[in-house]
Order: sequence, then C-alpha cells, then structure tokens
Amino acid sequence: MPDFYESCVFIAWLVGGFVSGVSGIGGAMVAFPVLAFFIPVHQLIPLTCALNVVMDACLAIMHFRHCRGSSLWPMLAGSIPGSFVGLYILQICSGAVLQGAVGVLLIYYVYWQKTFRVRGTADYPRLFGVSAGFGSGLLGTAISFDGPPIGAYGLYMGWEPRVFLGTLGIFFVIRGTITVVLQYWAGFYTAEVLRYMSFGVPSVILGTLLAFPVVRHIPQRAFHQVVLIIIGIAGIICFVRSFL
Repeated sequence: MPDFYESCVFIAWLVGGFVSGVSGIGGAMVAFPVLAFFIPVHQLIPLTCALNVVMDACLAIMHFRHCRGSSLWPMLAGSIPGSFVGLYILQICSGAVLQGAVGVLLIYYVYWQKTFRVRGTADYPRLFGVSAGFGSGLLGTAISFDGPPIGAYGLYMGWEPRVFLGTLGIFFVIRGTITVVLQYWAGFYTAEVLRYMSFGVPSVILGTLLAFPVVRHIPQRAFHQVVLIIIGIAGIICFVRSFL
C-alpha cells in the first residue's frame, strides 16, 4: 500500500503526463511545484529528471520520423558541457536557492510564452543550436527544466509542429539520459528517490497515454492558457517558499 508521499508522486505525475501529452508543455512544470511541498529539492530534482526522460520518450515515439538531424547534433554538442556545469551547480547550491531558481524560471516561462513572437529564421542556426543546447543541459541538470532554451530555438527557426515535436522529443530523451547518468554518478539516486520512481514511472506513462485519445477534443488555446496560469502560480509559490 503506497504511503502519502508515494501517492502524491503518482497523482502529480499522472497529471503532469496528461498535461504534457495534451499541450506539449512540460509536465514537470506542473508536477514539480506540487511535490516540492513534500519532497526535499535535492531528491525531487533527480526524480523529475528521470521521469522527464520517460515522459519525453512516450512523446518522441509518436513524432521521431520528423526529427531534423541537422539541428539535433549541434544541440546535443552544446548540451554535454552544459550538463556538467549544471551538475556542479546542483552539488554546491542549497535547496532554497534551487527552489528559488525554479520559481524564477517558471515565472519567466509564462512571460516568454505570452510575449515571444517568431521573427524569422536564425542567421547562424548551428551556433544558436549549440547555445540553446548548452542552456538546456545546464538548466536540465541543475533544476530539471530544460525546455525553455530549446523551445525558443525551435520557434525562432520556424519549425512546423511535427518537426518541432520530433526534433525536440529526441533531443530531450538523449539529453535527459545524459543528465540521469551524471546525477547517478554523483550519488543523487538514493534508495528513496528510486522508490519514488517506482510510482512515478507508471503514472507518467499512464497520464501520457490517457492524453492521446482526448487531444483532438480539447480546445488547445484555452487549455494552454489554463496551464500557463497554473505554472505561473506554481512559480510564485516556489519563489516565495525559497525565502521561508
């Protein structure tokens, strides 16, 4: 029988997987702030990174044929050094600092979603790809949110939706696996984190699968706005709690 904390992990990632499957917005941005009330941040970050890989794999399977390899490799090349820098930050920063950083990023993500406009293709796509990959590797390993730099790059390049989902999906799976290996090597995957994973893995898969049949029946714009409000509130909560 799962205890309270294990049940929270299951429910939070069931919702996170569903949100990601429906909207394409990272389910971690919904699940992380909820679980931060119950689980120490230095346990929650590796847990979130591992479950992100499972969730992204479910989504990438649907769109892998549309992956743009010419953009994928520069992003991966930048993500490797970024991941090492992120691991160093994770090792030296306190839980309050990391949670505050999560709050700031969530708030900025909402602002970016509201204000970003595609202005055309980049003049130096490989350089921008390497830079986006570095930022994604750093943020993903340090605080488990790797989406904003890569999402901005994909939008700026003007990719059509399936190319966007396919390229980013494959990138996140590979980059996330590198992060998990580095965090495991550094000793972050304790017995407690692995226990939480045993409940999070099936729930995030179930949540993602439940989204597939209903995607076409949910107004995407309205749902997207609701999720952004939730993410904004979660960001404010994380930021305020970092001072408590």
